[in-house]
Amino acid sequence: MRSRMNTRPRGIALVSVLWVLILLTLLATGLSLNSRSQAQQSSNITHAAQLRHAADAGMHLALLALAQPQDRQPWLADGSPHLIQLDDMEIRVAIFNESGRIDLNAAGPELLDGLLATIGLDDGQRARLVDAIMDWRDGDDLRRLHGAEVDDYIAAGLDYGPANASFESVEEVQRVLGMTPDIYRRIRHSLTIHNPRNSINPLYAPRQVLLALPGTDEAPVDQFIEDRRRSHENGQPPPATSMFPRPFLSGGAPGVNYTIHTEARMNTVYRYHLTASLLNRRGQAVVERISQESVPLFTEPGG
Repeated sequence: MRSRMNTRPRGIALVSVLWVLILLTLLATGLSLNSRSQAQQSSNITHAAQLRHAADAGMHLALLALAQPQDRQPWLADGSPHLIQLDDMEIRVAIFNESGRIDLNAAGPELLDGLLATIGLDDGQRARLVDAIMDWRDGDDLRRLHGAEVDDYIAAGLDYGPANASFESVEEVQRVLGMTPDIYRRIRHSLTIHNPRNSINPLYAPRQVLLALPGTDEAPVDQFIEDRRRSHENGQPPPATSMFPRPFLSGGAPGVNYTIHTEARMNTVYRYHLTASLLNRRGQAVVERISQESVPLFTEPGG
């Protein structure tokens, strides 16, 4: 009888010890997870700061390049990406001279249609988008054949209509009826509002813009871009532009409006984008706007 009475308290003590051990284990696990979470947060903050400074460095390199005389600038302002390796980070820099891009407010239907054709849109999609863009920027309420005025926007469930005024930014084209995020992503770096002509300067035009010109093919365009790059690097005169339709070409000195894009990457997971709009007159760059870029300029192959 006494033996049974002695065993019971021991059993209770053992269970109590086990519960204490379980509680201590749970507490230790919680502390460990919290420490890991804090460590990860600290790592994320560190990586973000490193990428921000790397993107800033890329921006300053681009400004330094533009400060050089025109014939000695190391990078051609045609939107081609330049890669800089910095320890475990990659910095990509692209400079656009706006005279090489298609102006949303000045381009005619042919250039806009050609640009949309470069991403594989069919005839009907292109006709609707081109006319909707033209209806957005004109000053009247007359609907083009495939276009869109306020009634069309309301019928589509939107609470606004076309501005009937010039585009104030490239981003505004996203509001045009029929424009999708995917289409915008694929054409936005070929567009500008700072080239007030229905033409482009082929010496600074990105590949997609050159392909948007009527009657152009990929192989000759790629060869022209390679010749243009090589001529610039060797300080030689640029290649002939006779292969392109003359009515859509503008020549002479480059325009003063530039856009710089920089992107810093780390382990292909962390990215930081910056965009700067500026005026560059005789090597004196005046930055008008700088912002974090929400749409990546540089994508992975196939992205």
